[in-house]
Amino acid sequence: MKQAHENILMHFRPDERPFVLRCLDWAERASNRNQMVLTPFLDPREQTILETIVRRHPDLVFFADGGAADSERRRAVIAPDYYAPDEHMSGLAFFRLESASGKRLEHPDVLGALLGLGIKREKTGDIYPHADGADIVVAEEMEEYVRMHVGQVGRERVNIIKISREELTPPEQAYAVRSISVASLRVDAVVAESCRISRTKASLLVKNGKCKVNWKLVDQPDYPVEAGDLLSVRGIGRIRVESIDGTSKKGRFWIKIVSFI
Repeated sequence: MKQAHENILMHFRPDERPFVLRCLDWAERASNRNQMVLTPFLDPREQTILETIVRRHPDLVFFADGGAADSERRRAVIAPDYYAPDEHMSGLAFFRLESASGKRLEHPDVLGALLGLGIKREKTGDIYPHADGADIVVAEEMEEYVRMHVGQVGRERVNIIKISREELTPPEQAYAVRSISVASLRVDAVVAESCRISRTKASLLVKNGKCKVNWKLVDQPDYPVEAGDLLSVRGIGRIRVESIDGTSKKGRFWIKIVSFI
């Protein structure tokens, strides 16, 4: 078993090993005990890792749900293949926060309010700000706690209302696609070209803890970037590396990126 785990771990980044081991445990529990396993909320990279591992078990099925078609954070269901997992098994609850003054509630403020109440990040899904408040998705087991304790976001008093999945209102996400050339596939080089800033500034942003790759904080400028990675730069925005399309005659890498506006 240990050797089998090592053979799987070698396909993932070193910093992902603890989560991969957690996925292996979930999959083995579902397979060996013939039971359904419901995970906490996972980010897209974690979902990909988990699905990759579950697909190694032909006796298991995988289903991920975050409440909307384009949800980023989702809970996953891993179950024996005689199950037919659907949204009724994914353990989600939906709320609308209406600000007393009718103001928009921003994502960091809403998340901060939830975390400040002792709610773990893995119990919270996507947060959707809108004109006079925000919609939130949380783990079903936190429903009563959230209903009873969420009354303020920052300095703004809020009214909390339980809503249905169908009432959830994700905002439309604008984006732009373009091809760029980079000197290397280091995170500072990709951030510099993608965000149209100097390499020095990009390196400082990374060193100062303002850059995440696949939702994980990265503080080493030479951290390698791969196709499919999502980069988030605080104060600037998010970029997904769609593909790596070869090299130029001068040895620069051509990559296609998606910038979220």
